[in-house]
Amino acid sequence: MQLSPHQTERFYRIWYALFRFVNEQRQLVPTLPNIPGEASISSSDAFKLRNALWADDTLRERFIATNPAELSPADLALVESWRYRLAGTFFIVRHLKKYSIFLVDQPPEHAYGVMGLVSPIEEVVGPVLPLLVQAVILPFEGQIIYDSLLQPYTVTFGANIRHRLNETYRTIQEREGITTMLEPSNAPTNLDEVRSAVLARNAKILNAFRRDLARRGLSSTMVEQHASNIENFAQTWLLAQDTPRGLLDMTLADVQTYLDTAGNKANKTSFKRFVRFLIETGRMDYEQAAPMRDFLQHVRA
Repeated sequence: MQLSPHQTERFYRIWYALFRFVNEQRQLVPTLPNIPGEASISSSDAFKLRNALWADDTLRERFIATNPAELSPADLALVESWRYRLAGTFFIVRHLKKYSIFLVDQPPEHAYGVMGLVSPIEEVVGPVLPLLVQAVILPFEGQIIYDSLLQPYTVTFGANIRHRLNETYRTIQEREGITTMLEPSNAPTNLDEVRSAVLARNAKILNAFRRDLARRGLSSTMVEQHASNIENFAQTWLLAQDTPRGLLDMTLADVQTYLDTAGNKANKTSFKRFVRFLIETGRMDYEQAAPMRDFLQHVRA
């Protein structure tokens, strides 16, 4: 999906004013058209201006302070929000209806839903994925866009890398979901919304757990029993914390306290199978999961 025509016009009007200011300050390109759309800017000139802008944040700050283009306060506030931009190398791993998914495959791993400008990003970079790009992503009216310039790498990926990217994307979806805002939120946390999001992520994990148990030859009755035991732990313990947490955030202390509290009502075997599932599928770091596994090995079923 892309921005609306009104939003696109607003972005390019502000973006072009920044370009003119950077060029006046640095004299990087010979000429710029007087107004956006009057003439095209070559990609090489656009990259020169863009790179200079993001390399020195005092340019953006000076632009806001002097307001040479006489922008509105709302437009200046948007430029101010661009201090929350993210620049670097991203894998584009999915084109969805709402946005394209830009994946950071290095810790801390996140997946960003990025919208197109004039056209959907799929039309800009093509449908063949994954694709490695250099990009700068920006907050824009409560969404995420890119700064109009993408630098794709002409690299093909083997099955192992594609598998790793798919696993990383899946884990991010289950752990935190897709990030669709870059600015920190000043709004008070809505616990009902947090719980709903956690429940949705837990459901993905529990469905994968059911499939794993079924592949191991357990009956449908046993599969549902183990999954229900873990779901009950998630809802009555993790979700009830002051800051609701999901299954991928559980700790050894959570497991110990819950089993002590639940007593015979808790099936320890369900936890053993679940922790093994988390380790073997890479859904939880080994350092986080190993203490739970070791503890459960010495707990009577």
